[in-house]
Amino acid sequence: MTEAATGENGGEVKKASKLGPILGLVLCLLGGGLGFFAVSNGFVPIGGEAAQKTEPHAAPSALPDVAFVDIPTLIVTLPPGAQNGHLRFSGQIEVPSEYRGDVEFLLPRIQDAMNGYLRALSAEDIEGPGALFRIRLHLFRRIVTVVGLGKVNGLLVTEFILN
Repeated sequence: MTEAATGENGGEVKKASKLGPILGLVLCLLGGGLGFFAVSNGFVPIGGEAAQKTEPHAAPSALPDVAFVDIPTLIVTLPPGAQNGHLRFSGQIEVPSEYRGDVEFLLPRIQDAMNGYLRALSAEDIEGPGALFRIRLHLFRRIVTVVGLGKVNGLLVTEFILN
C-alpha cells in the first residue's frame, strides 16, 4: 500500500465520496414520486378506478345457516378482595341450524360448566385487562366439551356487568 492511501508518515487520508448515498436518495425519491404518479393517474391499475368499481361493503349473497341459542343470565358472587360484588353474564351460542335442538337439550349442562368456571375465577381474572376475551375463550371451550366438536360455531357475550 502507498503511504498516501494509508495515511502513514503524515500523508493525507483519502476521504470517501458522498456521491453514492446522495445519488441513491435522489433515485429513491424519484422512483417513489413516479410510482405515485403512475398509480394515481391510472397507468397502473392498483387502487384507482378498478378498485372503486367494486363495492367495498357488499353483503354476502347468502347468509349462513346458523341459529342462536340464548343462555339464561348467570349471576356470580365475586371472591373476596374484588372491587365489585357480583358478575352478571348472559350470552348466546351460535350453532349450525341442524344442531339447535341438541344444544338446547344440553343447556343445563352448559350452564353448569359455565357457573363452575365463573365461580372459580379470582378477582384479577375477572377485573384485569383483556378479561372478557380470555373468559369468552374458556367458556367456549367448555361449551364445546359439553356439546361436542363441530356443533358450536361461537359464543356471543351480550351482557358482562360487574357491580
